[in-house]
Amino acid sequence: MDTKLKKIINEYNCLIYPLFTLIYFFYVFVSSVRTGITMTFFLAVGVVGICILHFTVKTIEDKLFGLYVLFNLVSGIWCILYGIPFSVFFGEISTTLLPMLLYYAGRGFDEKYAAKYYHGFVIAALLMGTIGAVFYIWAPQFYIDFSYVNEFISKADAQTMRVRMNSIIGSGPMGAFVAYSTCVSIYFLRQKEKKERLIGIIYLLLSVLFSFMANQRSAMFCMILSIVFYELVDVIVDRRKPVRLLWIIVGGVSALLLCIFIFARSVFEKFWIRLASIPDGFGERTGSWVDALGNMKNIWIGDGLGSHGHRAAGFQPYIVADGGLIKLYTEMGIIGTILITSVIIMVYIKSLKTDNKNATNDAASVKMISLVVPELAVITSAILMSIGSNVLEMELCAPIVYFALGRAVQKLNGVQVIDKEQDIMHE
Repeated sequence: MDTKLKKIINEYNCLIYPLFTLIYFFYVFVSSVRTGITMTFFLAVGVVGICILHFTVKTIEDKLFGLYVLFNLVSGIWCILYGIPFSVFFGEISTTLLPMLLYYAGRGFDEKYAAKYYHGFVIAALLMGTIGAVFYIWAPQFYIDFSYVNEFISKADAQTMRVRMNSIIGSGPMGAFVAYSTCVSIYFLRQKEKKERLIGIIYLLLSVLFSFMANQRSAMFCMILSIVFYELVDVIVDRRKPVRLLWIIVGGVSALLLCIFIFARSVFEKFWIRLASIPDGFGERTGSWVDALGNMKNIWIGDGLGSHGHRAAGFQPYIVADGGLIKLYTEMGIIGTILITSVIIMVYIKSLKTDNKNATNDAASVKMISLVVPELAVITSAILMSIGSNVLEMELCAPIVYFALGRAVQKLNGVQVIDKEQDIMHE
């Protein structure tokens, strides 16, 4: 394929998230914009290019993931046979299956384009947060009406609107967006260039701020966990920072929390109550989970993609509205669940190994987990948030997860992706 065309395809996919943000921003002012259909069109164009350029089956993870994608596609047969209309399955392809194919972008992008993709994602997430913060503080009536019409709030007034920062996508997707943004910020914090690390700090601070403003308990928990994970790897595994720095950070955070508790107790209690109520969230949802699990048509192959999603309401009484892992199992069954969990488990296992082949004079060996800190943070956050919400069927939030999965597979298998465009220029 022509080098210029390859560059256009890769650059296009790196800009897909900022494009999504613009689509939603226009929707605030032009209600006729069909955000879902528009996003699907642009995502589909990018996915076609990704599959042409980067589709691969070199590793065992590639083979299992390819089978999982194929299984999702074929499951439409029994989904329809079990009484779910084709329109439901087709709609789920756009929001659930299309984002899966970003795995191949993660597998195929070289370091330059991976960095660009991560930059594009974080900028899009923070732009969403900035827009949301402006509307949160300003509280114009047109935005309150917009939030009410789109069911972000139950009552069209400023007080209700300020319970959580909904931005222009709702507090659920917004919380997931900035939780992933926190994870991706780690990529820049671990770069050698001082400029990149400074950008990473800015990204991280804004992601944390917007995460608390979105006030989604699972997202806040994942945000905190990602930062802890990053620090532990830096201090204990890589030993790039002294242990005393970890204690300084712990002491500083404790002092900050104490100050907030003393001088802004209402703020402290607001977020503490949300985080402490995480176990209660499971109890609120277990009833629908048990019903869905107990009424599966086939536990081995599942009931088919989309059969238990929100689109199936009216055709299927056992909907899993909040619980992505349960939804995945009821739709994909034992076989589909094993396929995707096998890929993820292999990523975790390989990340715990030591690589002696790529050892340098500076280090006798390389801990594989050091190579995939941001990717593991994204994947783990997606799994944890999927316990109580359906983040993997959100077309806006899911692509970054599969990109991170593909990128982790690339790094852990020692796959060197050569920037052919630069090689040609040098020749």
